[in-house]
Amino acid sequence: MNGPQESKSERNKKLSKASTVTEYAAHYQQAYPRLMAVAAGVLGRREGAEDIVQDAASLAVEKRREFDSPAAYVAWMFGVVRRFALNERRKTHRRQTYATDPHEFTAVSDVHSTPGPLPVDPCSGELVAGQASFEDDLLEALHDLSEDARCCLLLRTVHDLSYAEIEQLLGIPRGTAMSHVHRSRQHLRTRLASQETRT
Repeated sequence: MNGPQESKSERNKKLSKASTVTEYAAHYQQAYPRLMAVAAGVLGRREGAEDIVQDAASLAVEKRREFDSPAAYVAWMFGVVRRFALNERRKTHRRQTYATDPHEFTAVSDVHSTPGPLPVDPCSGELVAGQASFEDDLLEALHDLSEDARCCLLLRTVHDLSYAEIEQLLGIPRGTAMSHVHRSRQHLRTRLASQETRT
């Protein structure tokens, strides 16, 4: 029996024969850097992103027979990674404690107001030594972005995905992805320029 009349169990039997674990593993390996980008984008840091992707992969191995194709499976994986990362971020946020001593707030603000060297040589345009402050400023600016905006920016800029791919992976409209990337770039540009003028 073929076509729309075919039952789900018959389809699953065919899929289990045709779509081997190796086939799914190949798709997973190809998508791994982008899965990491989504997890890191939602968490706002790389630490913990690998654990999120591995947890999602464990669930995905169990569920792989429920998908018509490895491509649909990978698209589903992006959603799982995103949800797992959001859950982890919520847990981490709840566990954070905040200082109540006003002197601690002053000490932290003094650290950030200390001017550092320019990250780029104005004459040559090359990066100069001592990039720690620039990297810190960049990470801080990225943390200002929403999870969706950060994910869109990283997927577009770092992983060079098209807006159509971002739309499919994150489940948001293409125009929204474009808007997130545009506004995120503007925010980073403004934020990093203001950091440069303070130094």
